Amino acid sequence: MRIFALMCAFLLIGAPSAHAGAWAVTYVDPVPSVQPSVTNTVGFWVLQHGTHPYTGDDLGKTGLRFRSGSSERVFTGVPLGEPAHYAVTFALPEGVYEVFGVQGMFPDHAIGTLTVPGTLQVKPVDPQLVMPRATEPSPWGEIAPPVGKPVSAPEPAAVTQPVTPASEPVPVWVVGLVVVGAAGVFLVLRKRLRPAARR
Repeated sequence: MRIFALMCAFLLIGAPSAHAGAWAVTYVDPVPSVQPSVTNTVGFWVLQHGTHPYTGDDLGKTGLRFRSGSSERVFTGVPLGEPAHYAVTFALPEGVYEVFGVQGMFPDHAIGTLTVPGTLQVKPVDPQLVMPRATEPSPWGEIAPPVGKPVSAPEPAAVTQPVTPASEPVPVWVVGLVVVGAAGVFLVLRKRLRPAARR
């Protein structure tokens, strides 16, 4: 029996963990103000170890999961042109939602809290989830994930009311021309009327 227990312990210690290195981080692109029951499109990145695209064959389904109390809604992402970059379209009723990144084969990642109407408050990424990378060339060009940059939600879009432009005051020289012109017309009419009055 001891030999069997020792063999099991050896196998458990010697075998690599099935979950070793099995994590990812979801980063979201800036999210505009979200209004109730209005269609929104948001970009997001799913990065293995918080720094690079998934290195396997098929990551699986990605998207965003919104949880409010006991209700949940999942919206599936579609791949964009850059590696590990996706977009999701969603519409939500008014409320407060916990937001999670759906990361295919990896566990979901907690992103932050969305208030509708309002904006997404992104919670900082745990530094332990961001593994430093070897000096490999970046797989991204001009459009790249916000790795290592603070992510903050933009200010809500301000509601603007159309403003009727205020009329500008008439320049003094225009007023002067009108006065001089009116005086000239008055003098001409006065001269023409005088001879008629003498007859």
